[in-house]
Amino acid sequence: MEIPKTCWLEDFSETCQDIEEDALLLRALSLYLFCDGPTDCFPRTLFRLSNYLSQHALDLRCLERRLAK
Repeated sequence: MEIPKTCWLEDFSETCQDIEEDALLLRALSLYLFCDGPTDCFPRTLFRLSNYLSQHALDLRCLERRLAK
C-alpha cells in the first residue's frame, strides 16, 4: 500500500535527503582528517554540520507533531 504524497511526506523526504547529505559530508571530513589533511577549517566545518543536523532533527520533530494531530 502506497502512502499518498502529502505535504508532510514531501517535507519528510527532503529532511531525510538533507541528513544523508550531511552524513556524507561528515564521512568525507573524517576521511580527510584521517589522511592527515590540514585542520584549520575543521572547527568551522564541524560547527556548520552540527547546526545542520540539529535543524534537521528539529524539522523531523515538527513533522512528528503534525502527524500526531
